[in-house]
Amino acid sequence: MLALTLTAATIVLLLVLYGLAAVLLARAVVYPKRARPTDIVAATPTGHVTLSLNALTRFDGILGLLYDDERRLAVLQPGADVDEVRGRVTRKLAAPAPVDAGAVGRASGNIFTASDVTDRPPADVEIQTNRGTQPAWLFAGNGEDASVWVIHVHGMLAGRDSALRSVNAVTKTGYTSLVVSYRGDGEAEAEKRMPSTLGQVEWEDLDAAVAFARASGAARIIVMGWSLGATIALEQVRRGPQREAVDALVLVSPVINWAATIHYGMARQRVPRWLASSAIAVLTSNVGARLLGLPHALELPAAIPTAPRPTLVIHSTGDLTTPFAASQAFAESSPLATLNEFPSSPHATEWNTAPERFAEVASSWIIANLRKNGQGTLR
Repeated sequence: MLALTLTAATIVLLLVLYGLAAVLLARAVVYPKRARPTDIVAATPTGHVTLSLNALTRFDGILGLLYDDERRLAVLQPGADVDEVRGRVTRKLAAPAPVDAGAVGRASGNIFTASDVTDRPPADVEIQTNRGTQPAWLFAGNGEDASVWVIHVHGMLAGRDSALRSVNAVTKTGYTSLVVSYRGDGEAEAEKRMPSTLGQVEWEDLDAAVAFARASGAARIIVMGWSLGATIALEQVRRGPQREAVDALVLVSPVINWAATIHYGMARQRVPRWLASSAIAVLTSNVGARLLGLPHALELPAAIPTAPRPTLVIHSTGDLTTPFAASQAFAESSPLATLNEFPSSPHATEWNTAPERFAEVASSWIIANLRKNGQGTLR
């Protein structure tokens, strides 16, 4: 009898531990944490800085370095002198900046501020959503193509500034750019932290931004989504009342399928596939949603979606966050989708590895697709 009791207790304990592990993994998906800060080990009068080594600081492309409690931004030139033994990398500043040795910073894909990404500063606007207002930056276009609006949607653990690279990429077209925020990203004043719904509620804020663009004179609308922003774009054109107003999508390092992305990321962390599947089961259950503070259970189908609009996907095989294979499958799913593979680079740094190519690929594809559909007198 004692042996049976101990066996039963062991089984119960194992089941409790299994359930706890699945919930904690699910929580990590919808309450993600930022990567470790970047240590600024040394700074020289010649403009060289030595930083702690990680996947981003060792990347050879142009980068941003946030410092002074992330209130200031310096730009790091392409090129990295990596010291694997000491776990450091030395890089050159693109322009003088008062970066102090011994401080803590953060490497960033973005190198722009809202005031210097184009030759004119943006207007601060508010997008009225079904739960309040979300701040956005409006960069007015010029010429006959100003009625073409590009709406830029940033990814997870990032703010609006991370989408300024795509503003820079299309600035020569004359198009109007609207850089939006959405619930849960911390951009709205006094917003409390909330779990990400992986695009399944956030799309409502993008839909409101599309309505804002139409009311402001947009004749044609393209959405450029980065990472989670790509999911939000896909959800908006699938569900949104304003979905017919969106003419085309440009998706960068996109999360095409969250189930595939969760499995991919957890496999890299050596989480067994069965346990990753259990975390997905938590996210898709009503009980799990209540435990995690989600508004409802998430939909995380295994199938790759089909492109709902003419869609350009910009992605790199070096992305260790979102699986390139999902982008390939998406591009193969429909003649409406085009995949442009960029040189190996970390997640959402395709622009950083080849800024001019990124601008040419994105701008020429948008122009070609709008022309093909007889939409506007475009260059």
